Amino acid sequence: MEKERFIFDLDGTLLTSDYHLERDLFYHHFGNKAYLIIPKVGELLDEYERNFPFYDVDLLSKFFSHKTGLSVTPNIIREWIWITGKDPGVLEDGVFETFDYLKSRDKSIIVLTNWFFASQEPRLRESGLLEYIDEIYAGDCFLKPRKEAYLGCRDQYDTSECVVIGDNLDKDYIGPRACEMDSVLYDKNDQYHKSIVKVKRLNELIDKL
Repeated sequence: MEKERFIFDLDGTLLTSDYHLERDLFYHHFGNKAYLIIPKVGELLDEYERNFPFYDVDLLSKFFSHKTGLSVTPNIIREWIWITGKDPGVLEDGVFETFDYLKSRDKSIIVLTNWFFASQEPRLRESGLLEYIDEIYAGDCFLKPRKEAYLGCRDQYDTSECVVIGDNLDKDYIGPRACEMDSVLYDKNDQYHKSIVKVKRLNELIDKL
């Protein structure tokens, strides 16, 4: 069946950031103790996502405080969400070409992201991508790779009409397939085995799907 709903990951797939605003925030609050959190942010977020079904300010505050020994208050978490929303990042190659093509064929474009909606929506607006996107499903609801994340963003479409595109093997490729939903790995550095359905540039989707 031809695909009608294209579900894109955001970070590392549509946009890439250097996270300098995030680092500046932690240096501002923790000074010379920032080393206890900055190198561990990605690892800790992955651990949080394995253990909790969605992102919550209070839960994330308690989790980061426990794991780092720092007082990562709910207000710091809220500031983190706000400051990351100010960083649109850099567009990955072929994004606009791909979105223009999909919209010319009246396809539905969705973003499924594991971070907070309040951060991701302004980033998409600033990048110019928001006007293409029908809906944003964020980590405030359900976190990938939980099945609720994929099934929750189908809307009226059947799983056979949906395809997930993203750069994370577990969250964007294996997870959807466990829900009988097709997926394509965005593998711009060609790291993964050829048996995986993948693209190095997003506009390769035009010929693949």
